[in-house]
Amino acid sequence: MRRFGRNGGRRSPLSRAVFEVLAAVAGLAAILLAHWSVPQFGDRPEPSAGPVSLDPDLVRSATTANPCTAGQVALTFDDGPGVYTEPILELLRAYGVKATFFVLGSKATERPDTIRKEIADGHRVENHTWDHPHLADLTSAEIDGEITRTQQAVSMAGAPAPTMLRAPFNNVDDQVREAAVRHGLRLAQWDIDTNDWRGRRAEDIAHTVISRVRPGSVVLLHDGIQDPRNTLTALPSIIEGIRGRGYCTAVLA
Repeated sequence: MRRFGRNGGRRSPLSRAVFEVLAAVAGLAAILLAHWSVPQFGDRPEPSAGPVSLDPDLVRSATTANPCTAGQVALTFDDGPGVYTEPILELLRAYGVKATFFVLGSKATERPDTIRKEIADGHRVENHTWDHPHLADLTSAEIDGEITRTQQAVSMAGAPAPTMLRAPFNNVDDQVREAAVRHGLRLAQWDIDTNDWRGRRAEDIAHTVISRVRPGSVVLLHDGIQDPRNTLTALPSIIEGIRGRGYCTAVLA
């Protein structure tokens, strides 16, 4: 099939090349735009909003009944404390849920009162590094610094010294494992990743947990990402869903 330019003649090799370059640039721009429109895993700043209040409707039918006929499930929260942490604590309190919070040392220093509330409510507070780096990309001394500063921040906030380390991005190599051993910390992972940091709908977050839960499951959620409101909204369905299957909620042991 012949292709024609505005003058009715066949396109010259030069004009065809220009057209193809422009098309390639347009395609690349579309890919980059789509990429930037999705929250990236490591791009998780604090919301700039003030304190967040818990919607009373979320706890209107809350019950503390916690059957354990099928086994235990651990709900864990990463990257806090943040502005959504206290509403999450309020909701967990209404349901009688004990959870495990893997906190950033830099945020623990900014919100020591929230750390103390986590402990007062019977939750565990553990180490998620100082500022969320890829640990395997650091030197041994830098890894030690990330761990030590966070241990100190949690202790200074009034919580027991952490006994577990959760590496950001699950970025672990032999050097990270050796550092954990040096500091007397157990590496903590998970088997259900809700991907709530991606901005997923609350119902999708809850479905991921309920459809994959099994005895001993460790659920990865976040309280310190850019916008955890869907995580908060999903929690009643998560708690009621797993308890409805006979699982009890417990801190990560």
